Amino acid sequence: MSLKSDDPNYFAHFYNQSNNNKKRIRILDSTLREGEQHPGVAFTIKQRIQIAWMLDSFGVDQIEISPIVSSDHYQATKTIIKQGLRADILAHVRAIKSDVDVAIDSGATWIATYMGISDIHLSAKLKINREAAKIRALEVADYIKSHGLKARFTMEDASRTDPSFLIDMCKEMNKRGIERISIPDTVGIMSPRGMYNLVKMVYDNIDISKSSLDVHCHNDVGLALANALAGCEGGADQIHTTIDGLGERNGIP
Repeated sequence: MSLKSDDPNYFAHFYNQSNNNKKRIRILDSTLREGEQHPGVAFTIKQRIQIAWMLDSFGVDQIEISPIVSSDHYQATKTIIKQGLRADILAHVRAIKSDVDVAIDSGATWIATYMGISDIHLSAKLKINREAAKIRALEVADYIKSHGLKARFTMEDASRTDPSFLIDMCKEMNKRGIERISIPDTVGIMSPRGMYNLVKMVYDNIDISKSSLDVHCHNDVGLALANALAGCEGGADQIHTTIDGLGERNGIP
């Protein structure tokens, strides 16, 4: 922003300029995936296609949809991919090879996969230990790359994960050339300072020329947007959003 001293907002703009290392913040819209997890929200195939076209006209960089939720989600994913939109279409699936196969069958060239890596997710949901989780995640990452596809890996529940294990997982994905690593605040528990520290820690421990960082922040305490912006200050360059902040519980930005 060019500052003019005769602008009454001059000093506010001056303070808001935290540094001179300007970067473009990318937008991934998850209305068609996260948005449909909002209570009472369910789109038809036609509506999903219309929403994808509108999002593309807005200029979002990536659009996320899950082909494994149902047969009509699969059909919508396949149809949207065939539209030739400017935005990348990400097929969102679990870190399971059979899920990846469904995404590949839908025609996806970008696969977004995820796994809960906090101890509470591993014990209560996946019922495996850290080593087994790491093996499973890396096998899926290698499987995606073996098909010549682009990938994002989401470190689900990163904000409650042991930092040493989070860094280890991110480094391994980074080594494998996973294009994007997503750092989510899955339960909406973080403060802006905490989100900055979390993302900065990951940023400082990977080769950012190989893997860029996303942030996915939930709005349980009303800080999702602030946390997302703080994550960008920490090194992320892409924010996950939805139309009207739709999403699980209180939604996302």
